[in-house]
Amino acid sequence: MQKKYELVKDIKIRTDLLLLQLSEGTYTSLDAYINNLTHIRLAYCEYNPFTTDPEFLAWLQRKDATFLPEIALTGRLIMALQNFFRLAINAT
Repeated sequence: MQKKYELVKDIKIRTDLLLLQLSEGTYTSLDAYINNLTHIRLAYCEYNPFTTDPEFLAWLQRKDATFLPEIALTGRLIMALQNFFRLAINAT
């Protein structure tokens, strides 16, 4: 379980960094922003094998109770950004 936890922590570090770039970065083009949004979506998908493992989820809840809600919040933020861009593209 510890090895899985280390892998999930690595994914979280990458998604947190990308989220920070998306929220606080200075972008000169929409393409660069969308590129980072694509990268965070791909990184977030790497959680799937871990979030579908009930034994790991139970272990993780005991080891680090705040970890799962943080992952879920990142997913919600990604969905909100995607929804915004979908609406913006359809409005033009």
